[in-house]
Amino acid sequence: MFPSDSESEPMDSAVDSAVERSPHSADNYRQLDGDGEQLQLSTSNFPAVGLQLLKEFPEWENNQKMSLVQALMLRLSHKDLLAVQAAVSPILRRDFISLLPSEIAEKILSYLDPRTLCLIEQVSRTWLRILRSADSVLWRRMLEEKMSHSKKWLQLGRRAQGILNEGGYRESLYKTAYSHTERFVMTLARNWELGLRNERFVESRSNGIYCLQFDDEKIVTGSRDHKIKIWDMRTLAQLKEFIGHEGSVLCLQFDDHKIISGSSDATVIVWDINTGQPLHRLRDHSQSVLHLKFNDTRLVTCSKDKKIIVWTITQDHYIKENELLGHRAAVNVVEFDDQYIVSASGDRTIRLWDTNTGEALAELRGHDRGIACLQYYGQYIVSGSSDTKLKIWSIPRRECVRTLTGHQSLVRCVRFNEKVIVSGSYDNSIRVWKFETGEHLYTLQGHTNRVFRVQFDDFKIVSSSQDDQIRVWDFTPDEKSLL
Repeated sequence: MFPSDSESEPMDSAVDSAVERSPHSADNYRQLDGDGEQLQLSTSNFPAVGLQLLKEFPEWENNQKMSLVQALMLRLSHKDLLAVQAAVSPILRRDFISLLPSEIAEKILSYLDPRTLCLIEQVSRTWLRILRSADSVLWRRMLEEKMSHSKKWLQLGRRAQGILNEGGYRESLYKTAYSHTERFVMTLARNWELGLRNERFVESRSNGIYCLQFDDEKIVTGSRDHKIKIWDMRTLAQLKEFIGHEGSVLCLQFDDHKIISGSSDATVIVWDINTGQPLHRLRDHSQSVLHLKFNDTRLVTCSKDKKIIVWTITQDHYIKENELLGHRAAVNVVEFDDQYIVSASGDRTIRLWDTNTGEALAELRGHDRGIACLQYYGQYIVSGSSDTKLKIWSIPRRECVRTLTGHQSLVRCVRFNEKVIVSGSYDNSIRVWKFETGEHLYTLQGHTNRVFRVQFDDFKIVSSSQDDQIRVWDFTPDEKSLL
Protein backbone atom coordinates (compact mmCIF):
# COMPACT_ATOMS: atom_id res chain seq x y z
CA MET A 1 0.00 0.00 0.00
CA PHE A 2 1.41 3.38 -1.03
CA PRO A 3 1.11 6.59 0.99
CA SER A 4 -1.68 9.01 0.24
CA ASP A 5 -1.18 12.69 -0.50
CA SER A 6 -1.55 13.56 3.18
CA GLU A 7 1.34 11.21 3.98
CA SER A 8 3.62 12.40 1.24
CA GLU A 9 5.41 15.34 2.83
CA PRO A 10 8.09 13.42 4.79
CA MET A 11 9.13 11.41 1.70
CA ASP A 12 9.01 14.50 -0.46
CA SER A 13 11.22 16.52 1.86
CA ALA A 14 13.62 13.59 2.03
CA VAL A 15 13.84 13.42 -1.76
CA ASP A 16 14.26 17.18 -2.08
CA SER A 17 17.10 17.27 0.46
CA ALA A 18 18.74 14.06 -0.70
CA VAL A 19 18.86 14.55 -4.49
CA GLU A 20 20.60 17.62 -5.85
CA ARG A 21 22.17 18.54 -9.14
CA SER A 22 25.91 18.02 -8.85
CA PRO A 23 27.94 21.11 -9.64
CA HIS A 24 30.62 18.91 -11.17
CA SER A 25 28.73 16.90 -13.79
CA ALA A 26 25.45 17.05 -15.62
CA ASP A 27 25.41 13.27 -15.67
CA ASN A 28 25.43 12.83 -11.86
CA TYR A 29 23.01 13.50 -9.06
CA ARG A 30 24.09 13.73 -5.45
CA GLN A 31 22.39 11.79 -2.62
CA LEU A 32 23.03 12.48 1.06
CA ASP A 33 22.76 9.45 3.32
CA GLY A 34 21.75 9.51 7.00
CA ASP A 35 25.29 10.42 8.11
CA GLY A 36 25.47 13.35 5.71
CA GLU A 37 27.85 11.43 3.45
CA GLN A 38 27.52 12.03 -0.33
CA LEU A 39 26.42 9.14 -2.56
CA GLN A 40 26.84 9.56 -6.32
CA LEU A 41 23.95 8.59 -8.66
CA SER A 42 24.97 8.09 -12.30
CA THR A 43 22.55 9.28 -15.05
CA SER A 44 24.80 8.55 -18.03
CA ASN A 45 22.53 5.72 -19.26
CA PHE A 46 19.29 7.72 -18.88
CA PRO A 47 17.21 8.34 -22.05
CA ALA A 48 16.73 11.99 -22.96
CA VAL A 49 13.15 11.97 -21.75
CA GLY A 50 14.36 10.71 -18.36
CA LEU A 51 16.89 13.51 -18.03
CA GLN A 52 14.22 16.06 -18.93
CA LEU A 53 11.90 14.52 -16.33
CA LEU A 54 14.56 14.77 -13.63
CA LYS A 55 15.16 18.40 -14.52
CA GLU A 56 11.46 19.31 -14.27
CA PHE A 57 10.55 17.02 -11.35
CA PRO A 58 11.53 19.41 -8.52
CA GLU A 59 9.09 22.00 -9.88
CA TRP A 60 6.07 19.70 -9.73
CA GLU A 61 3.41 19.81 -7.02
CA ASN A 62 3.73 17.23 -4.26
CA ASN A 63 0.69 15.24 -5.33
CA GLN A 64 2.04 15.09 -8.89
CA LYS A 65 5.38 13.82 -7.69
CA MET A 66 3.78 11.10 -5.60
CA SER A 67 1.43 10.03 -8.36
CA LEU A 68 4.36 9.53 -10.74
CA VAL A 69 6.41 7.63 -8.15
CA GLN A 70 3.47 5.37 -7.34
CA ALA A 71 2.78 4.74 -11.01
CA LEU A 72 6.43 3.80 -11.60
CA MET A 73 6.53 1.50 -8.60
CA LEU A 74 3.37 -0.32 -9.68
CA ARG A 75 5.17 -1.22 -12.88
CA LEU A 76 8.24 -2.66 -11.14
CA SER A 77 8.80 -6.34 -10.39
CA HIS A 78 9.14 -7.60 -6.81
CA LYS A 79 12.89 -7.88 -7.28
CA ASP A 80 13.07 -4.28 -8.55
CA LEU A 81 10.98 -3.06 -5.58
CA LEU A 82 13.46 -4.67 -3.19
CA ALA A 83 16.26 -2.84 -4.97
CA VAL A 84 14.31 0.42 -4.62
CA GLN A 85 13.82 -0.24 -0.92
CA ALA A 86 17.55 -0.82 -0.47
CA ALA A 87 18.32 2.41 -2.31
CA VAL A 88 15.75 4.50 -0.42
CA SER A 89 16.54 3.24 3.12
CA PRO A 90 19.85 5.11 3.59
CA ILE A 91 18.27 8.29 2.22
CA LEU A 92 15.45 8.12 4.79
CA ARG A 93 17.76 7.59 7.77
CA ARG A 94 18.19 10.70 9.85
CA ASP A 95 21.32 11.03 11.98
CA PHE A 96 19.89 13.49 14.48
CA ILE A 97 23.14 13.65 16.45
CA SER A 98 25.00 14.96 13.40
CA LEU A 99 22.24 17.42 12.51
CA LEU A 100 21.76 18.91 15.99
CA PRO A 101 23.81 21.79 17.39
CA SER A 102 26.83 20.43 19.25
CA GLU A 103 25.60 21.64 22.66
CA ILE A 104 22.33 19.71 22.30
CA ALA A 105 24.06 16.61 20.90
CA GLU A 106 26.45 16.60 23.87
CA LYS A 107 23.55 16.94 26.30
CA ILE A 108 21.79 13.91 24.78
CA LEU A 109 24.98 11.84 24.80
CA SER A 110 25.63 12.77 28.43
CA TYR A 111 22.84 10.39 29.50
CA LEU A 112 24.75 7.38 28.15
CA ASP A 113 26.99 5.18 30.30
CA PRO A 114 30.74 4.90 29.58
CA ARG A 115 30.51 1.52 27.86
CA THR A 116 27.81 2.74 25.46
CA LEU A 117 29.80 5.88 24.68
CA CYS A 118 32.74 3.72 23.67
CA LEU A 119 30.52 1.57 21.46
CA ILE A 120 28.82 4.43 19.60
CA GLU A 121 32.18 5.85 18.57
CA GLN A 122 32.04 3.08 15.97
CA VAL A 123 28.73 4.23 14.44
CA SER A 124 30.31 6.68 11.99
CA ARG A 125 33.19 9.07 11.51
CA THR A 126 30.83 11.94 12.32
CA TRP A 127 29.89 10.47 15.70
CA LEU A 128 33.53 9.75 16.47
CA ARG A 129 34.39 13.37 15.68
CA ILE A 130 31.58 14.67 17.91
CA LEU A 131 32.57 12.42 20.81
CA ARG A 132 36.22 13.40 20.59
CA SER A 133 35.38 17.08 20.50
CA ALA A 134 33.09 16.59 23.53
CA ASP A 135 35.76 14.78 25.60
CA SER A 136 36.08 17.63 28.11
CA VAL A 137 32.29 17.72 28.53
CA LEU A 138 31.16 14.08 28.50
CA TRP A 139 34.09 12.14 29.92
CA ARG A 140 35.11 14.88 32.30
CA ARG A 141 31.59 14.97 33.75
CA MET A 142 31.52 11.20 34.25
CA LEU A 143 34.99 11.16 35.80
CA GLU A 144 34.16 14.00 38.19
CA GLU A 145 30.84 12.38 39.15
CA LYS A 146 32.62 9.15 40.07
CA MET A 147 35.28 11.07 41.97
CA SER A 148 32.64 12.98 43.95
CA HIS A 149 31.05 9.76 45.25
CA SER A 150 34.08 7.57 45.93
CA LYS A 151 37.33 8.16 47.77
CA LYS A 152 38.94 5.45 45.63
CA TRP A 153 37.95 7.21 42.42
CA LEU A 154 38.93 10.59 43.84
CA GLN A 155 42.48 9.59 44.74
CA LEU A 156 43.12 7.30 41.79
CA GLY A 157 41.47 9.73 39.33
CA ARG A 158 43.74 12.55 40.46
CA ARG A 159 46.70 10.23 40.17
CA ALA A 160 45.74 9.17 36.63
CA GLN A 161 45.29 12.76 35.47
CA GLY A 162 48.61 13.73 37.00
CA ILE A 163 50.45 10.93 35.20
CA LEU A 164 48.81 11.76 31.86
CA ASN A 165 49.53 15.48 32.23
CA GLU A 166 53.16 14.83 33.10
CA GLY A 167 53.42 12.66 29.99
CA GLY A 168 52.06 15.45 27.80
CA TYR A 169 48.94 13.46 26.91
CA ARG A 170 46.29 15.70 25.31
CA GLU A 171 44.01 13.77 22.92
CA SER A 172 40.85 12.45 24.62
CA LEU A 173 42.47 13.23 27.97
CA TYR A 174 39.41 12.68 30.16
CA LYS A 175 38.29 9.53 28.37
CA THR A 176 41.79 8.12 28.82
CA ALA A 177 41.88 9.22 32.47
CA TYR A 178 38.49 7.58 33.07
CA SER A 179 39.65 4.35 31.45
CA HIS A 180 42.90 4.27 33.42
CA THR A 181 41.13 5.09 36.70
CA GLU A 182 38.56 2.37 36.15
CA ARG A 183 41.35 -0.13 35.52
CA PHE A 184 43.17 1.17 38.60
CA VAL A 185 40.06 0.62 40.77
CA MET A 186 39.59 -2.90 39.42
CA THR A 187 43.24 -3.72 40.08
CA LEU A 188 42.91 -2.37 43.63
CA ALA A 189 39.90 -4.63 44.26
CA ARG A 190 41.81 -7.63 42.90
CA ASN A 191 44.80 -6.82 45.12
CA TRP A 192 42.55 -6.78 48.18
CA GLU A 193 40.98 -10.09 47.21
CA LEU A 194 44.30 -11.82 46.55
CA GLY A 195 46.40 -10.11 49.21
CA LEU A 196 48.77 -8.46 46.71
CA ARG A 197 50.47 -5.61 48.56
CA ASN A 198 53.60 -3.71 49.37
CA GLU A 199 54.79 -3.63 53.00
CA ARG A 200 56.74 -1.11 54.99
CA PHE A 201 57.26 -0.60 58.72
CA VAL A 202 58.97 1.48 61.34
CA GLU A 203 60.30 0.58 64.79
CA SER A 204 58.68 3.04 67.17
CA ARG A 205 60.84 2.55 70.30
CA SER A 206 57.71 2.86 72.41
CA ASN A 207 57.74 -0.44 74.35
CA GLY A 208 54.57 -1.55 72.54
CA ILE A 209 51.89 0.37 70.63
CA TYR A 210 48.41 -0.15 72.00
CA CYS A 211 46.31 2.04 69.71
CA LEU A 212 46.39 3.99 66.46
CA GLN A 213 44.36 5.93 63.95
CA PHE A 214 45.41 7.29 60.56
CA ASP A 215 44.36 9.50 57.66
CA ASP A 216 45.97 10.27 54.29
CA GLU A 217 48.82 12.30 55.81
CA LYS A 218 49.57 10.87 59.25
CA ILE A 219 49.37 8.02 61.74
CA VAL A 220 48.66 8.80 65.41
CA THR A 221 49.69 6.19 67.97
CA GLY A 222 49.41 5.67 71.73
CA SER A 223 51.92 3.49 73.50
CA ARG A 224 53.19 1.88 76.66
CA ASP A 225 55.77 4.66 77.19
CA HIS A 226 52.86 7.01 78.13
CA LYS A 227 53.22 9.02 74.88
CA ILE A 228 51.14 9.95 71.87
CA LYS A 229 53.18 10.15 68.67
CA ILE A 230 52.36 11.45 65.20
CA TRP A 231 54.05 9.85 62.18
CA ASP A 232 54.26 10.90 58.54
CA MET A 233 52.21 8.44 56.49
CA ARG A 234 54.51 8.55 53.46
CA THR A 235 57.91 8.36 55.14
CA LEU A 236 56.93 6.89 58.54
CA ALA A 237 59.14 9.54 60.17
CA GLN A 238 58.06 10.73 63.61
CA LEU A 239 56.69 14.29 63.47
CA LYS A 240 55.42 15.08 66.98
CA GLU A 241 55.27 13.67 70.49
CA PHE A 242 52.66 14.54 73.14
CA ILE A 243 53.48 13.92 76.81
CA GLY A 244 50.95 14.21 79.62
CA HIS A 245 49.61 10.80 80.66
CA GLU A 246 51.14 9.02 83.64
CA GLY A 247 50.36 5.54 82.32
CA SER A 248 50.11 3.61 79.05
CA VAL A 249 47.98 5.26 76.34
CA LEU A 250 45.41 2.55 75.64
CA CYS A 251 42.98 4.28 73.27
CA LEU A 252 42.67 7.42 71.18
CA GLN A 253 40.74 9.15 68.42
CA PHE A 254 41.45 12.37 66.51
CA ASP A 255 39.76 14.83 64.16
CA ASP A 256 40.98 18.03 62.48
CA HIS A 257 41.31 19.91 65.78
CA LYS A 258 41.90 17.52 68.65
CA ILE A 259 43.07 14.16 69.90
CA ILE A 260 41.21 12.50 72.78
CA SER A 261 43.09 9.73 74.59
CA GLY A 262 42.47 7.32 77.44
CA SER A 263 45.10 5.78 79.68
CA SER A 264 45.88 3.23 82.35
CA ASP A 265 46.23 6.29 84.65
CA ALA A 266 42.38 6.35 84.62
CA THR A 267 42.20 9.77 82.88
CA VAL A 268 40.96 11.04 79.55
CA ILE A 269 42.91 13.94 78.00
CA VAL A 270 41.72 16.24 75.22
CA TRP A 271 44.72 17.61 73.26
CA ASP A 272 45.12 20.37 70.70
CA ILE A 273 46.28 18.35 67.68
CA ASN A 274 48.41 21.21 66.32
CA THR A 275 50.19 22.36 69.47
CA GLY A 276 50.09 19.21 71.60
CA GLN A 277 48.74 21.19 74.56
CA PRO A 278 46.30 19.39 76.91
CA LEU A 279 42.96 21.25 76.85
CA HIS A 280 40.91 19.12 79.25
CA ARG A 281 41.55 16.27 81.64
CA LEU A 282 38.54 14.08 82.63
CA ARG A 283 38.93 12.04 85.81
CA ASP A 284 35.57 10.32 86.36
CA HIS A 285 36.81 6.75 85.84
CA SER A 286 38.48 4.97 88.75
CA GLN A 287 40.54 2.49 86.71
CA SER A 288 42.17 2.21 83.26
CA VAL A 289 40.25 3.83 80.39
CA LEU A 290 40.19 1.04 77.83
CA HIS A 291 38.35 2.58 74.90
CA LEU A 292 36.58 5.75 73.74
CA LYS A 293 34.62 7.15 70.83
CA PHE A 294 33.48 10.70 70.02
CA ASN A 295 31.62 12.76 67.44
CA ASP A 296 30.79 16.47 67.27
CA THR A 297 28.40 16.44 70.23
CA ARG A 298 29.17 13.38 72.35
CA LEU A 299 32.06 11.44 73.90
CA VAL A 300 31.63 7.90 75.26
CA THR A 301 34.33 6.22 77.37
CA CYS A 302 34.60 2.80 78.99
CA SER A 303 36.86 1.39 81.65
CA LYS A 304 38.20 -1.47 83.66
CA ASP A 305 35.95 -0.09 86.43
CA LYS A 306 32.97 -1.72 84.55
CA LYS A 307 31.46 1.70 83.72
CA ILE A 308 30.49 3.46 80.51
CA ILE A 309 30.35 7.25 80.79
CA VAL A 310 28.58 9.46 78.25
CA TRP A 311 29.77 13.06 77.93
CA THR A 312 28.06 15.95 76.17
CA ILE A 313 30.39 18.22 74.18
CA THR A 314 29.18 21.82 74.12
CA GLN A 315 31.34 24.80 73.13
CA ASP A 316 34.49 22.84 73.95
CA HIS A 317 33.18 21.79 77.38
CA TYR A 318 32.80 18.14 78.39
CA ILE A 319 29.81 17.59 80.67
CA LYS A 320 29.03 14.19 82.16
CA GLU A 321 25.62 13.25 80.78
CA ASN A 322 25.09 9.64 81.83
CA GLU A 323 26.71 6.62 83.44
CA LEU A 324 25.77 3.19 82.11
CA LEU A 325 26.02 0.28 84.53
CA GLY A 326 25.31 -3.38 83.90
CA HIS A 327 28.48 -5.11 82.78
CA ARG A 328 29.98 -7.43 85.38
CA ALA A 329 33.61 -7.11 84.24
CA ALA A 330 35.87 -4.61 82.52
CA VAL A 331 34.24 -2.88 79.54
CA ASN A 332 36.84 -3.35 76.84
CA VAL A 333 35.30 -1.48 73.91
CA VAL A 334 32.48 0.93 73.14
CA GLU A 335 31.07 2.36 69.90
CA PHE A 336 27.99 4.46 69.17
CA ASP A 337 25.88 6.38 66.69
CA ASP A 338 22.68 8.40 67.07
CA GLN A 339 20.66 5.25 67.81
CA TYR A 340 22.78 2.81 69.79
CA ILE A 341 25.71 2.63 72.15
CA VAL A 342 27.29 -0.82 71.76
CA SER A 343 29.70 -2.18 74.38
CA ALA A 344 31.58 -5.43 74.96
CA SER A 345 33.06 -6.78 78.16
CA GLY A 346 35.14 -9.43 79.81
CA ASP A 347 31.81 -10.77 81.12
CA ARG A 348 31.32 -12.39 77.64
CA THR A 349 28.40 -10.14 76.66
CA ILE A 350 27.67 -7.41 74.15
CA ARG A 351 25.16 -4.83 75.29
CA LEU A 352 23.05 -2.38 73.31
CA TRP A 353 21.97 0.87 74.94
CA ASP A 354 19.77 3.74 73.77
CA THR A 355 22.19 6.55 72.91
CA ASN A 356 19.91 9.34 74.09
CA THR A 357 18.35 7.84 77.23
CA GLY A 358 20.99 5.28 78.28
CA GLU A 359 18.31 2.59 78.55
CA ALA A 360 19.63 -0.99 78.29
CA LEU A 361 17.99 -2.51 75.18
CA ALA A 362 19.57 -5.91 74.57
CA GLU A 363 22.25 -8.33 75.69
CA LEU A 364 23.97 -10.57 73.13
CA ARG A 365 25.57 -13.83 74.27
CA GLY A 366 27.55 -16.39 72.30
CA HIS A 367 31.26 -16.07 73.00
CA ASP A 368 32.76 -18.64 75.35
CA ARG A 369 35.22 -16.22 76.96
CA GLY A 370 35.62 -12.47 77.44
CA ILE A 371 35.13 -10.16 74.44
CA ALA A 372 38.19 -8.05 73.65
CA CYS A 373 37.01 -6.01 70.64
CA LEU A 374 34.13 -5.12 68.38
CA GLN A 375 33.02 -2.76 65.66
CA TYR A 376 29.47 -1.54 65.11
CA TYR A 377 28.68 -0.58 61.50
CA GLY A 378 25.29 -0.33 59.80
CA GLN A 379 23.09 -3.25 60.82
CA TYR A 380 25.94 -5.42 62.06
CA ILE A 381 28.43 -5.93 64.88
CA VAL A 382 31.62 -7.94 64.49
CA SER A 383 33.28 -9.04 67.74
CA GLY A 384 36.51 -10.82 68.70
CA SER A 385 37.16 -12.77 71.87
CA SER A 386 39.60 -14.66 74.06
CA ASP A 387 37.88 -17.79 72.71
CA THR A 388 39.87 -17.10 69.45
CA LYS A 389 36.64 -16.61 67.46
CA LEU A 390 35.08 -13.75 65.56
CA LYS A 391 31.31 -13.44 65.45
CA ILE A 392 29.04 -11.44 63.14
CA TRP A 393 25.84 -10.25 64.80
CA SER A 394 22.66 -8.92 63.20
CA ILE A 395 21.36 -5.98 65.22
CA PRO A 396 17.74 -6.19 63.98
CA ARG A 397 17.62 -9.94 64.69
CA ARG A 398 19.64 -9.63 67.93
CA GLU A 399 21.56 -12.81 67.14
CA CYS A 400 24.83 -14.19 65.82
CA VAL A 401 24.62 -14.96 62.10
CA ARG A 402 28.14 -16.30 61.51
CA THR A 403 31.18 -17.46 63.46
CA LEU A 404 34.69 -17.20 61.99
CA THR A 405 37.47 -19.48 63.20
CA GLY A 406 41.15 -19.55 62.34
CA HIS A 407 43.05 -17.46 64.86
CA GLN A 408 45.09 -19.48 67.37
CA SER A 409 44.87 -17.02 70.27
CA LEU A 410 42.87 -14.08 71.62
CA VAL A 411 41.40 -11.81 68.91
CA ARG A 412 42.44 -8.38 70.14
CA CYS A 413 41.23 -6.05 67.35
CA VAL A 414 38.77 -6.05 64.44
CA ARG A 415 37.54 -3.63 61.77
CA PHE A 416 35.17 -4.26 58.87
CA ASN A 417 33.18 -2.73 56.04
CA GLU A 418 30.67 -4.16 53.58
CA LYS A 419 33.41 -6.09 51.76
CA VAL A 420 36.05 -7.33 54.22
CA ILE A 421 36.77 -8.00 57.88
CA VAL A 422 40.31 -7.41 59.16
CA SER A 423 41.28 -8.95 62.52
CA GLY A 424 44.45 -8.96 64.61
CA SER A 425 45.36 -11.51 67.25
CA TYR A 426 47.77 -12.45 70.00
CA ASP A 427 48.92 -15.20 67.60
CA ASN A 428 50.95 -12.37 65.92
CA SER A 429 48.88 -12.52 62.72
CA ILE A 430 46.37 -10.38 60.84
CA ARG A 431 43.62 -12.18 58.96
CA VAL A 432 41.44 -10.82 56.15
CA TRP A 433 37.98 -12.31 55.63
CA LYS A 434 35.18 -11.78 53.13
CA PHE A 435 32.36 -10.11 55.04
CA GLU A 436 29.47 -11.49 53.00
CA THR A 437 30.43 -15.17 53.36
CA GLY A 438 32.93 -15.26 56.22
CA GLU A 439 35.49 -16.88 53.90
CA HIS A 440 39.09 -16.52 55.06
CA LEU A 441 40.97 -14.80 52.20
CA TYR A 442 44.55 -14.69 53.49
CA THR A 443 46.79 -14.13 56.52
CA LEU A 444 49.30 -11.29 56.85
CA GLN A 445 52.46 -12.34 58.66
CA GLY A 446 55.05 -9.78 59.71
CA HIS A 447 54.59 -8.88 63.34
CA THR A 448 56.70 -10.85 65.79
CA ASN A 449 54.49 -10.33 68.82
CA ARG A 450 50.87 -9.69 69.77
CA VAL A 451 48.87 -7.52 67.35
CA PHE A 452 47.15 -4.79 69.36
CA ARG A 453 45.42 -2.66 66.71
CA VAL A 454 44.38 -2.70 63.04
CA GLN A 455 42.78 0.08 61.01
CA PHE A 456 42.15 0.14 57.27
CA ASP A 457 40.78 2.27 54.45
CA ASP A 458 40.25 1.65 50.72
CA PHE A 459 43.98 1.36 50.07
CA LYS A 460 45.82 -0.04 53.05
CA ILE A 461 45.86 -1.68 56.46
CA VAL A 462 47.89 -0.10 59.27
CA SER A 463 48.68 -2.24 62.31
CA SER A 464 50.56 -1.96 65.60
CA SER A 465 51.91 -4.55 67.97
CA GLN A 466 53.69 -5.38 71.17
CA ASP A 467 56.75 -5.84 68.92
CA ASP A 468 56.93 -2.01 68.74
CA GLN A 469 56.33 -1.89 64.98
CA ILE A 470 53.91 0.17 62.94
CA ARG A 471 53.31 -1.79 59.73
CA VAL A 472 51.62 -0.49 56.57
CA TRP A 473 50.18 -3.12 54.21
CA ASP A 474 49.50 -1.16 50.99
CA PHE A 475 47.25 -2.62 48.27
CA THR A 476 47.47 0.43 45.97
CA PRO A 477 48.38 -0.68 42.41
CA ASP A 478 51.78 0.27 41.03
CA GLU A 479 51.72 3.16 38.57
CA LYS A 480 52.94 0.83 35.83
CA SER A 481 49.54 -0.90 35.91
CA LEU A 482 47.96 2.42 34.91
CA LEU A 483 49.93 2.83 31.70
